[in-house]
Amino acid sequence: MKRYIQHEYLKVSHFTTSEWEHPVHNHNHFELIFIHKGSGTHCISGMNIPYKGPCLFLLAPCDAHYFDISTPTTFTFIKFTNVYLHGTGVMQLQQRWNQELDQLLLQARHQRKIITIQRMEPLIQLIVAEWKAFREESSDTIFFLLQALFTMIRHQGEEAVSPAGTKNDTRVTHLLNYIHEHIHAADEIQVEQLAGQFGFSKHYLGEFFKEQTGSTLREYVNRYRLQLLEDRLHFSLFSLKEISHELGFNDQSHLNKFFRKYHDMTPSAYREQMQTTP
Repeated sequence: MKRYIQHEYLKVSHFTTSEWEHPVHNHNHFELIFIHKGSGTHCISGMNIPYKGPCLFLLAPCDAHYFDISTPTTFTFIKFTNVYLHGTGVMQLQQRWNQELDQLLLQARHQRKIITIQRMEPLIQLIVAEWKAFREESSDTIFFLLQALFTMIRHQGEEAVSPAGTKNDTRVTHLLNYIHEHIHAADEIQVEQLAGQFGFSKHYLGEFFKEQTGSTLREYVNRYRLQLLEDRLHFSLFSLKEISHELGFNDQSHLNKFFRKYHDMTPSAYREQMQTTP
């Protein structure tokens, strides 16, 4: 598979096309893809998702994709690396950006639904206009417009949780959202804390979670933490010590032991493998 490498922190492109010219590929950067008009199919990591503009996709570096265009489609691509998001050098801000992307990518991976909202288009148009005028990777205007856009995407994801479901559907949705939100604070997602937070006994919480999700609570938490850890190793510049602290491990030794349960290698070896894979 072809892998596209972007050395710039930020790139914005806006164009209309009737034919997609790129093979299946992934990247070393994130891509926010806004489709203003047009229709076709977006193929992401083996899933075929029909699209009709206006709509939006958010891709992680590991997402392999291409478009099968049915009618002429107008795209805006906003491509940004983790260096762009972490450009301030402030650890707290870097962690906040990581956690913001964790939530947005979780929606994209588990729902694989097209995010559609008319109010986003003016923001996209402002970003394109700013980029065409100055082409500055360090533009504060684009940086804060992207923050506003991410906020709108997150809010739409929250609104998409239907209150019309069964009582159990609603409870497990709130429970999962709580776990995702607090995954970086290990004490907040212990079974005792979750049981008290949601009005379960410890025993019944385990039974309820397994019945609703098909997974034990511990395994779900571990798998989600592993996914975040793999993401950090894949596209983050954080050291293992920083990743260990951010994701709630006691120390780097604890992180190593946890990772080796799922991969037959250390986190350092995994990171090196990801960086050298063409």
